[in-house]
Amino acid sequence: MTTFTSRSGKIIAAVFIVVFGGAAATTAATSGFVDGLRAIGVTAFLATAIYATFWRPRLIIRETGVNVRNGVASHEIEWGAITRIDTKWGLTLFLDKRRINVWAAPAPSRYAAMTASRDQGQHLPESTYLAGTVRPGDLVTTDSGGAAALIRRHWERRGDDRALVETRISVPMVVALSVTAAAAAALVF
Repeated sequence: MTTFTSRSGKIIAAVFIVVFGGAAATTAATSGFVDGLRAIGVTAFLATAIYATFWRPRLIIRETGVNVRNGVASHEIEWGAITRIDTKWGLTLFLDKRRINVWAAPAPSRYAAMTASRDQGQHLPESTYLAGTVRPGDLVTTDSGGAAALIRRHWERRGDDRALVETRISVPMVVALSVTAAAAAALVF
């Protein structure tokens, strides 16, 4: 079992939560009680949304398939259900009638794509190459490329695997987002 999380996502989440928390603390310390309460309520919602969007996403690769955990949904996908793997805008798994974006494996920045060396595109699974070339998102040094290479290796070895896909909604995450959004809205208006 291998687990992927986005390094850049965790950095973004930590920076924004610290900045918003500092702003709320400053507002609470220098303003009246009501303004401080509003700042804390809005910051609580923003911190929850940032956590769900940038920190929570995870990709777990197992022998039987993959588990993709995004903001509020989790998808258990067996190898036989995957029809194509793409990294154009980030890692995307194509199934028969839908596609699932993997938030834990975003595409690289322009800087990472420009500084990539030729040897980073060698020795990848066969399904990686498009017309003999590799997209920047397929480079193993990137979040999307490292995850895609490992998924493709498993996917290319699959036999007559089952094609089950199970999607679950995280009730605690939905409740946390709903409660903090309602509290922020009630405090602001």
